[in-house]
Amino acid sequence: MNDTKRIIDFIHYTEKLKTELRHATKSDNQRESVADHTWRLSLILMLVAPKLELKIDLLKTLKMTIIHDIVEIEAKDIPVLEQINDNTLSFKKEKDEKTAIQNIKNRLGNDGQEIFDIWNEFEDAKTNEAKLIKVLDKLEGQLQFLSDPVRKFTEDEQESIQLLLKNTRELCKIDPFLQTLDEITLDDRKKRTSFEK
Repeated sequence: MNDTKRIIDFIHYTEKLKTELRHATKSDNQRESVADHTWRLSLILMLVAPKLELKIDLLKTLKMTIIHDIVEIEAKDIPVLEQINDNTLSFKKEKDEKTAIQNIKNRLGNDGQEIFDIWNEFEDAKTNEAKLIKVLDKLEGQLQFLSDPVRKFTEDEQESIQLLLKNTRELCKIDPFLQTLDEITLDDRKKRTSFEK
């Protein structure tokens, strides 16, 4: 298969991200797709990057944003609240995603190496670019969560949400602007989950 055909086939393959639904609901009461999430995360990066003290390679960070959830074409989306307290589920997710990124690399041949490397860099979360996308990924999901129709949460879910908010706060410590962003939106995110037991 020549490179052009391989790229066209891959573009068709990635269309599945438009149909892979996440567990958050949009303001029109429809569930969001992975592609919806990725688009808004890319927009957030564009708006936030100029405000950061953190030094990043913006082009690489944008690429990372675009591909950070590409493995969900095969591995599917697993809600973060389900992962927090379930090590078995987290282990399965990690295994499935590693298989998926290898399949993606194989599909693209030589053109797949960059996607493979950037996705692994994101997962390792050691570079400034990866740390930033980890933070913004959490914040975007939590901000989308504010658009969900109000519902009640179980006690376990409420505990998981509080842990997620705490983890996000820790991740935001990499840059003052991210800390401000977290602080300004934290009250809304806390209120959204403060239901009586």
